[in-house]
Amino acid sequence: MSSATIRRSPRTTRTTQPVVKAVAAALLLAMTLSACGTQDSPEPVPPPEAAPEASPAAQRVVVGRALKVRTSPLTGRPSRPGILARPVLTVKIENSVDARPQTGLEAADLVVEELVEGGITRFAAMFQSRMPRSVGPVRSVRNIDASLAGPTHGLLAYSGGAGHVLRIVGDAPVQQLSPGQAGNAYYRSSRRRAPHNLYANTRKLYAHAHRRHRTPVAYLPFAPNAARASTASGKRVRVLRLRFSAGEHPTWTYDRARHRWMRSEGSRPARTASGARLVADNVIVLRIRTKDAGYKDPAGNFVPETVLKGSGPAILATGGRVVHATWHKLGRDRVLRFTGPGGRPRKVAPGRTWLELVPVKGSVSIH
Repeated sequence: MSSATIRRSPRTTRTTQPVVKAVAAALLLAMTLSACGTQDSPEPVPPPEAAPEASPAAQRVVVGRALKVRTSPLTGRPSRPGILARPVLTVKIENSVDARPQTGLEAADLVVEELVEGGITRFAAMFQSRMPRSVGPVRSVRNIDASLAGPTHGLLAYSGGAGHVLRIVGDAPVQQLSPGQAGNAYYRSSRRRAPHNLYANTRKLYAHAHRRHRTPVAYLPFAPNAARASTASGKRVRVLRLRFSAGEHPTWTYDRARHRWMRSEGSRPARTASGARLVADNVIVLRIRTKDAGYKDPAGNFVPETVLKGSGPAILATGGRVVHATWHKLGRDRVLRFTGPGGRPRKVAPGRTWLELVPVKGSVSIH
């Protein structure tokens, strides 16, 4: 989603000119501070029911001769210029039994769940609106992470990876922040055994960010509000049951009182180290083809490679309603798009989203 550019009339009033200059100067200062990594734990973006719907005029700020929409590329919600100037940070977070409960995951704007070796899953958690002090356990990258992080043009933090995987991920337009590039940002927790004890300090990760990051476009095709999202007219449901493998089958249950999807790992509520329940405004399921990645992990397990390119079936779930769609991703750095019958675009409600990349060999049941 790109913002429209409107040229300012030469007949700007005297009272408007100082305001324009002040806003532009404030934005420039915020961008400078963010690039230097000086921002820490910004004010959270309020949830949808607590935030009044902003008018188009209220979502724009004058910068030079252009008007830019102030909405988050990860949530589609209005956001402050200082936050939007901060690069998106994608962190690879483990999801094995030994890694739970994870740290900082509740602050992510968007989380992608992907299948890895041994039938377990791993998260690519993307942060911008809120920034936890620490995140983890941090684990290694896979080929698909180039396609997941590529559209953000931001930062990618991970513990390491196989040689040919690092070459593939290294070609993506993101800044690599492994321990080799940002060693002082990582630390080992004495409360867990390796390799499930590597964590990262987000402020120190941002301290390593260079100033060449490009502002990303919207990661998903967001509607202006939930009422205009494609799910507004969808079928009412309460539960989404996903099966990635024989041992990995998360469940999302819609809580009508909280207006959120609540995540469970099997039958147990999924929580983070802070005790927060993992919730989402949107749950988007993509049916994905997997193949043999061509190498094994240290335990001798074959590593599956998730193929996120082309198109396939999708389910969009928001507000206790679902619609079916077709997902489209035309290239590594291209964002996801969705279509319905007749090729008409499907729009996603603004909010925090979990993208579930369920293999076609797995299953999805809706109740």
